[in-house]
Amino acid sequence: MKYLKSFLAFEWITIIGASTILYTRWDFPLSICIGIVVLGVILTLYFTKKYEPKDENVNDM
Repeated sequence: MKYLKSFLAFEWITIIGASTILYTRWDFPLSICIGIVVLGVILTLYFTKKYEPKDENVNDM
C-alpha cells in the first residue's frame, strides 16, 4: 500500500504530460485529451477503492 501513492503521483504526471503533448504538438482534439484525463480519474478512483485497507472493527471480548 505504501508504494501505491507514489505510483499514483507518477501516473498523474504521465497522464497530464501526455495529454498536454498530444494537444499541443500532435494537434489531437481537446475532447480526446480531456477523455484521457477523465479515464485516468475513473481508473484511479476504482483502484484506490479496490486496494485500500478495509476498516472492519472487530471487538474481541
